[in-house]
Amino acid sequence: MANFRPLQPAPMDQEAPHQPQSRPLLTQKPKRTVTLGACVACRKRKSKCDGNRPVCTCCVQKDTSCLYELGPNEKPSQAMKRKNEEMQGELSDLRQLYDFLRLRPEDEAMEILKRIRANPPDTSPSQRIQELADFVRHGDMLPPQHSYAESSDYHRQPGQSVTLPPLRLALDVTSSFDSHNLPFPGILSVGSCEPASQRRRYASDADVAARSDSPSFPKHPTSIENILYPSSFAAVDDLAVDPRLASLRNWTTVTTDTKFIVALFSAWDLREYVYYHYLDKEAFLDDMVNGRTDFCSELLVNALLASACFHHSAVKDRQKPFSETSMTTVFYKEARRLWDLESGKDSLTKIQAGICLFLVLGKHGRDKVGHTFLLEACRMGRELGLFQVQQPNASQYTPSVPQRRLDEVRAVTAWALFNFQLSMSFIYSTPLIIKTPPPVAIPYHASPKTEALFRSECEKHIIILDCIKTCRDLDHPEKKIPANPDQIEACYLRLTAWRASQPSEINPDTVPSKENLLCAMMYNVNIINLFQPLLDAGSPLERIDPYRDRARSSTAASLKELRRLLNIQETRHGWANAITLILHPVSVASFGSLEEISRNYPNQASLEMSEPYKGLQTCLRALSSLSSYSYYAQPLFRLLTQKCQTLGIQVPAEVRNTLGHYISDEWTKNAVNLVSSQYIADMRKPAKDVERIRMDDIISGWEELSLDEAEKRKGGAN
Repeated sequence: MANFRPLQPAPMDQEAPHQPQSRPLLTQKPKRTVTLGACVACRKRKSKCDGNRPVCTCCVQKDTSCLYELGPNEKPSQAMKRKNEEMQGELSDLRQLYDFLRLRPEDEAMEILKRIRANPPDTSPSQRIQELADFVRHGDMLPPQHSYAESSDYHRQPGQSVTLPPLRLALDVTSSFDSHNLPFPGILSVGSCEPASQRRRYASDADVAARSDSPSFPKHPTSIENILYPSSFAAVDDLAVDPRLASLRNWTTVTTDTKFIVALFSAWDLREYVYYHYLDKEAFLDDMVNGRTDFCSELLVNALLASACFHHSAVKDRQKPFSETSMTTVFYKEARRLWDLESGKDSLTKIQAGICLFLVLGKHGRDKVGHTFLLEACRMGRELGLFQVQQPNASQYTPSVPQRRLDEVRAVTAWALFNFQLSMSFIYSTPLIIKTPPPVAIPYHASPKTEALFRSECEKHIIILDCIKTCRDLDHPEKKIPANPDQIEACYLRLTAWRASQPSEINPDTVPSKENLLCAMMYNVNIINLFQPLLDAGSPLERIDPYRDRARSSTAASLKELRRLLNIQETRHGWANAITLILHPVSVASFGSLEEISRNYPNQASLEMSEPYKGLQTCLRALSSLSSYSYYAQPLFRLLTQKCQTLGIQVPAEVRNTLGHYISDEWTKNAVNLVSSQYIADMRKPAKDVERIRMDDIISGWEELSLDEAEKRKGGAN
């Protein structure tokens, strides 16, 4: 029998075929609204906040105040970043106020203190701190005391810094005591129990983004230097003031960034040209615009910009000589290349470029190398007839240049070169190159007030030349001529008469500009140098003994005046944008003050309140700040601080950290390789010690000392 499967009965016709049972459809719930941050009220009661603005639904139902810590579409990470920036900003503002009270004169500090204590009731502490910091930034525009009532209307424009919450509230520090019972009522009164960030409302998302994520968010400076004395080119559109500056980009291949080049030129104008005046700026700019090369050249522009880089905070590694990442090095190398290309070609612009290159190398502490450029500039000056009575050759004239302008530019170049090489000979104790003043009249007689400083300096350097002839051999400056008291007194009277006849435009007490202050400092340095031969302890001449008291009193008076001028420089301008030649009067004041302190203040208790010690502190702060953009300030700073430590004089706390880097073995080794200088920091040493106290020898001694210490450590380890 066959095996067949049993048959199933056929389905009934009325039955439908079996279908798999489908799952019932689920009702779709609406998606939740993602809320980046709940309002303060919902967070406190732990309610679900829908983030509606200006008032969320929950707060509408419960009739409560609705405030948000976050802006619309602001992420918590962005809010955290913003709060951190605001906290850092307020900390910086408080530091600036502290530095202002510490550094400014007594009357100005008291004025700010009065404003702090006159706290208006309708202004929060965060607003008050910000307002006072703004007042410090613009000290010459302080509103009168009665204007405090207007502070409640204080608003910020887009792009400015946000109002800063109090630090203790930003850090969620709560106070459980009654502020009215404190010794100083109101010191912790806020006017509201909520953080400032909770009271702030944003009008748009763009406002938050601009403050939180923009790379151009304003960085709050941590130094009083950048607040009290901001760079002038940061606030002024230089191209709008002088459209000719745009042509600078046509004279260099280093960069095409017009704004950067113009900013460099403006820095050079304000921190170098105003004092040295080694070219006629109007003639230079006119030729630059018109593409002429009589008074402008690629060499001069690149050399000028190389020197300007020291005075622009946007230039990296200004304090590192020949750093490959610094624009100073790039401009300098281009100028050197062009200098070599012009070998054998003498011109006014090359003379001016030689002065620029000397300044660049001098700021790097390589004045020995820079001296070759100064020698070449002086040689070209003689070849071009700048120091000859007879007229120059006809080949030196250009038909396209008016004779009057050419004569004036030649006169400016001649006098500027004479002044410059004479000053450098005096400062570095090197042989005088040009021993007679130019035979032409001092220029700018038609505009004596406009160029009063330059004309006055020309008159002074004629006297200085006679002073140098009085106290030292012109060809061998290390050999001092026996002191002649009568000649020294005659030079002193001439210098004081020159000083008394100066116009009010260049009087530092009337117009305390950086250049006027520096000129006054150099005058006092000249007085100190003039009387130094009479104070030389090694002088065997008995006939000068009666004049020593006169020399001591005059020197002490000049040192005191020098310290006063340095204090004015610090309080009015600071050191961040100083003319770098100020290193010389700072050095003279430093070592002169040390000598006074060691002689007159043996007791440490009486020292701290003395005028020489306060002046010494000013000098230490100056060198500490200058070392951030002028390399040569670094070895001078180390030399001065080590001298202080040797004498047991306490170094101010704010400059101790700077010292640590400059005494390391690595820094010392680099300094030995980099510095090539004839500068004498302590010029009050006897003549027989001159060669041993030049900076080259001092820094070499530091290296030998470091090597000896290393050998001792190695021997101790064994």
